[in-house]
Amino acid sequence: MQKPFLIIELVGPAGAGKTTLSRVLIDRNPMIQMGLDIELRKTKYVPVILHNAMSLLPLFLKKSIRNGCHFTWEEIKYLIYLAGWPEVLRQEAADGTTAILLDHGPVFKLATLNEFGPEALKTDQFANWWDRMFKQWASTLDMVIWLDAPDKILDQRINSRDQRHSVKGKSESEVVHFLARYRTSYEETLAKLRIAGNTRLLQFDTSRTSIEQVADEILSAFNLSV
Repeated sequence: MQKPFLIIELVGPAGAGKTTLSRVLIDRNPMIQMGLDIELRKTKYVPVILHNAMSLLPLFLKKSIRNGCHFTWEEIKYLIYLAGWPEVLRQEAADGTTAILLDHGPVFKLATLNEFGPEALKTDQFANWWDRMFKQWASTLDMVIWLDAPDKILDQRINSRDQRHSVKGKSESEVVHFLARYRTSYEETLAKLRIAGNTRLLQFDTSRTSIEQVADEILSAFNLSV
């Protein structure tokens, strides 16, 4: 059975324009909504969170003891999200929803864990877990929108806004190194998603293409204009 709505993830480094794009898309089509990230205070999602946390518990304990590695709470939340959030997204879609937008969704979480997560995740013992996650999300995500811009522009945007960021105020070389690591991990993650399924990818340089133009292309690609 075909899904009654589309799931689209916006990815890219800080300052690329993801938040602005999501606002434009929702303004253009009110039946596009933002998908929730994992929130413990949302009581209706507690069963999903607990179920997936319990299913992952043996994995946490076994790998942590064997590899001398301990997962942070943020990493555990990423693992729970990756395992259980497709079900939550299906619950969240209201009648008439045409698309759900994800920011810091599965591609972001997979790429972050791949590049910055515990070394234990990179061992052969986790190969089956990675394979399951890529297959699950390749069948869940309809489109990934990758926004980017030159490093110098991203650095300026990051430092000109109020949000905190790990490279805010850092040297140019530190910013370039950080962005290169993230881009490489995004590329690896997206390549594996394309192998596992048919997730469509659109890429835009927001220093060359306006957010309004990006929105036009996305709405046209899936006939989401109203």
